[in-house]
Order: sequence, then C-alpha cells, then structure tokens
Amino acid sequence: MQNSFLNFLFLLVDKHRNKHIAVFLISALLVALLASFFFLAASIRHDALLSLEEQPDFTIQKMEAGRSVDIETDRILKYADIKGVSYVAPRVFGRYFTQDRKHYFTIVGVDFFDEQQVRWIAKLFAQIDIKAFLAKKQMIVGSGVKTFLKEHYYDDFYNFTTPEGKTEKVAIYDTLPREQNLIASDIVLMDIDLARTVLGVDPDKATDIILSVPNPMERENIRFKLLEKDFDTRIITKKALEKGYENLFNYKGGIFLILFLITLVTFMLILFQRYAMVGSAERSEIALLRAVGWSIRDVIRLKLYESLTVALLAFGTGILIAYGYVFILQAPLLRDIFLGSGNLPVDVRFTPVIAFGTLVSLFLFFIVPFLTSILIPVWKIAITDAAEALK
Repeated sequence: MQNSFLNFLFLLVDKHRNKHIAVFLISALLVALLASFFFLAASIRHDALLSLEEQPDFTIQKMEAGRSVDIETDRILKYADIKGVSYVAPRVFGRYFTQDRKHYFTIVGVDFFDEQQVRWIAKLFAQIDIKAFLAKKQMIVGSGVKTFLKEHYYDDFYNFTTPEGKTEKVAIYDTLPREQNLIASDIVLMDIDLARTVLGVDPDKATDIILSVPNPMERENIRFKLLEKDFDTRIITKKALEKGYENLFNYKGGIFLILFLITLVTFMLILFQRYAMVGSAERSEIALLRAVGWSIRDVIRLKLYESLTVALLAFGTGILIAYGYVFILQAPLLRDIFLGSGNLPVDVRFTPVIAFGTLVSLFLFFIVPFLTSILIPVWKIAITDAAEALK
C-alpha cells in the first residue's frame, strides 16, 4: 500500500512537472539568496570575532575637544601600578593616505623589544629574524597593500612622506598571511619608532595605551580606577568592540532581510494565485480521487507530499548553490555589502561556518509559507462535492 502511494505520488510529480519546474527554480533561487547571506555573515562574523581575541582588554585614548589626540607615554607607569593589570604598552598607529588621497594604509607600530608583541608577530609567521628586520627600515604589509604597491611599480620598497615633508624609504620585508586578509589587507607593520616618524607622533607620545586584565571579574573595577587616574581619557573595552561588530552585522543583515521578506511575500502571493486558479484537469483529478473513496485528509496528504517533494528539492538545491557561491566562488558582488570596496581590495578566503540552527530556521522560514500558499487552494477543492467538481 505504501509503495503504491509513493508510485502514485511520483507519477503526479512527473505529470505536473512543467508547473513544478517553474516553482522549483524560483524557490531554489530565493533559498540560495538568503542562505548565501547567512553563510557569508556567519563566516565574516566568525573570523572578525576570532581576531578580537587578540585585542587588549582596555584601550585608553586621550580626548581633547571631543576628539582623540596623542597620549603621553609616561602615563604607563601609573596604569601599571593598578593591582590586577598584567600588561601595559603604548600603541602607535594611524592612516597614511597615498598621494592620490583615494587610498590609505593602516600603519601599525610594533615594539620588537616587547616580548608579548613579538609573540603576537610570531603567531603570524613561522619564523621571523628580528635582528635582520631591524637592521634597516623595513615593513610587513597586507596583501591589499602589496597589490597596490606592485600596481604603482613599488616592488621592493615604498617612499613615505612624513608630516614634515621628509621622505622615508622603507623596504618590504614580507607579506602577511592570506588568512589575515579580512582585517589586515591594508595594514603595514613596522618598528614603533619608524611608525612615529612616518605618522608624525612625538617620541614621548603614543596613539593610545593598551592594558590586559586577566581576571574578568576585576575589569569593571579597574575601568573605574583608570577613570579616576585621568578624567581626559576614553576607555574602550574589548566587550564594546565585540558589541560594535555585532551591531554592524545586525544592521546590514536587517536591511537585507527586509528586502528578502518583500520578495518572499510577493513570491508566495504569486504562488497562492497560481494554485488558486486550478485547471479543470486538476479539479477532475481531485474529484476522481474523492469519488473512488479517498478522504479529504488523504487528498490533502497527497498534495502535501507532492508540494513537499518540490520544496525539499528546491531547498537542498538552494543550499548547495549558496555553499558553492560563498565558499568556492567567494561570493562576488555580495561580499562588497559587508567588506566594502572603498579602499584597497580585500583578497579573503571565507571560512566555511554553517550553524545547524540557522539551517533549521531557514528551512522553517521557507517551507511553512510555501506549503500554506499551496494547500489552502487544494483544501478548498477537496471539500467540494465530487459530482460538482466533475461538472
């Protein structure tokens, strides 16, 4: 009996294949579009939050007239005296705009005599000869910077112009690993003193000061102590950075989701109208099933399985298309919504990150309105008297 039902089900699917093919193609495209967004957002969020693990617990900036200015490095001593603070260091970084003023490098100064910063550099490179690096003015660049320099015929070095108008010729030592491209495509790493020269930061100042607090229970208390030390500072926590990332993703995701909902509702209305205008052949088909003894429940179950077969095939196909588009083709066009394209190009490989809960939510989000828009018209025909439907 079960085999006969399945045979009849697949015969119906084959008989109505012209109608189902159109529905299948549109449904698969919608699923692929939404799944591509979810896959891309999850991958970028995963890599971005992973990079935040290397960020300090506190970043202290000096504020004047509502804007950030360079901070005196002698403040490090009083911050280091706070109980619970395990690491304090100055940071020097900033944007260096190229001559066309359309692109910029993010220069980051590294103190190669600081063991913790050297360990961070060692995580990026299997081997780095600190003595050879510091023997002359050299830098480590991201892939976007490397591509830009090559396009402008700087294969081995670049001439930086300091705020005083002097030229600093800096050689290219190496390129950052491709895995860091999401956040480091436009980054230039150089010795902290050389970074001060290029960016015009005084020798006794820094862009900001970073602190590490190993005990999470002490961080809020230490934040208040830092504010008591200096009232002209702004303290940025790692938690605030994570929240900022999440808000950015939620904002962009919300805009995309609204557009998708409009498209989905439009598609469901068209689908409902299509199935509401059931042809005479399909009416006769349902009426014959009712006439030979099929109950309303059996008819609806048959049509449910018929529609569910198409929906499952469309959903699976859409997921496969989305996976290939994002993780194999690297999401052309769609990636610019998240990564942008205003500065240097970002050559990034997206990490495959697929949450089971996301797939379940996407499935329910698609399948419920899909089946509802189809079964309501079928139910209206199934409850019609068989003799009346055959007329």
